[in-house]
Amino acid sequence: MEADIDRVLISRDQIAHRVRELAEQITGRYRQCPGGLVIVSILSGAIIFLADLIRELPLPMKIGLVGVSSYPGCNTTSQGPELLRQLRVDVRNRHVLVVDDILDSGRTLRYVLDELRRVGPASLSVCVLLQKPGKFPPDLAPDFVGFDIDDVFVVGYGLDYDDQYRNYPDIAVLKPELYAAADSAKTAGT
Repeated sequence: MEADIDRVLISRDQIAHRVRELAEQITGRYRQCPGGLVIVSILSGAIIFLADLIRELPLPMKIGLVGVSSYPGCNTTSQGPELLRQLRVDVRNRHVLVVDDILDSGRTLRYVLDELRRVGPASLSVCVLLQKPGKFPPDLAPDFVGFDIDDVFVVGYGLDYDDQYRNYPDIAVLKPELYAAADSAKTAGT
């Protein structure tokens, strides 16, 4: 894997430190919520972030998982959200925190938030590990953000390219030549 990495953008130590800070912020907001918190995580990219985050949250909570794919296979641009796994936790009249790996175009997050709003939670907020400022609509600004990053394609710490690199411990930029050929082939085929 190391040979495929162009550069490390955010180290595992930086991630661990920031996850603890996010947990403190989230705890401060939800400490007094009756009934605790329902955390809804968007799979699969957020799973490692979710695991680290909830271990730092000293709150009563339920966890719901929703599967949404926006970057199937070798895509480096969003293909639009497709529901792969429905939420199986009741969020009606509950305080809900959506946890996602990255906020880019905002299509996936908007899709999930719209679905949750239909059920009627008591409150709805968002925590993302990464966001690309200027790429998503202002009305989707998350409540809790780990890091702002430039508009680069990143892998590691749960983020993938063609279902690979999720287990890379840092957040890194993949060597462009590894995905440029796939992007060129798709463009030529359209």
